Amino acid sequence: MRSTGTSLVKLERSALADTLEQIGPDQPTLCTGWRTQDLLAHLVVRERRPDAAAGILIPFLAGYRSKIEHHFVEKDFNSLIGMFRSGPSSLSPFAIPAVDNLANLVEFVVHHEDVRRGGTDFAPRTNVAPLQEAILNRLVRMSSLFLRKAGMGVILQTPDKKQHWLKRGPSPIEMLAEPIEALLYLTGRSNHYQADKAKIVNVEFDGAPAALAAFGRIKFGL
Repeated sequence: MRSTGTSLVKLERSALADTLEQIGPDQPTLCTGWRTQDLLAHLVVRERRPDAAAGILIPFLAGYRSKIEHHFVEKDFNSLIGMFRSGPSSLSPFAIPAVDNLANLVEFVVHHEDVRRGGTDFAPRTNVAPLQEAILNRLVRMSSLFLRKAGMGVILQTPDKKQHWLKRGPSPIEMLAEPIEALLYLTGRSNHYQADKAKIVNVEFDGAPAALAAFGRIKFGL
């Protein structure tokens, strides 16, 4: 039976909570300046304090958001994990399954990988085909946001050799990657390296040299 978006969000929430619980509050993440306690506090505030979470998008409220997040950072780590596991309060917009599915799947996958890949050693997840398929669908739907700075066409070629247009345009380049790896690249995780200088994000490229050079100069991130 195929997993629905809602069930995938629940599974990813549980998996992210498990990973955080295993590695503890003081481990590095791919979010610059954030350790695992900071990232977890961000996730909890985002769902449980929409008044503060608005500061993510509204610069005027950024200071207020930082103040609330700092308050949550000081909470007990296991208590924060319990809050995250149990999900948003009944009054939160994220309590609506359709909103949860739409807004949280990409968020949870990216931050789960921020946690998994923040240390000195990691391996890409395997046996997550339904999740890869769901992320591929999100990439296609959200590509205008991710690739708003790109002046060339972009095609994602997945390991099954299928090609998926992310953006139509001149001098198209190809991204050769699993969907989750492409998502991490397009959300700005490509500048991180392991201790041995190996890449954190596994994406290869093909295309005209000038188009590849222009694409490589783009600073990605939401």
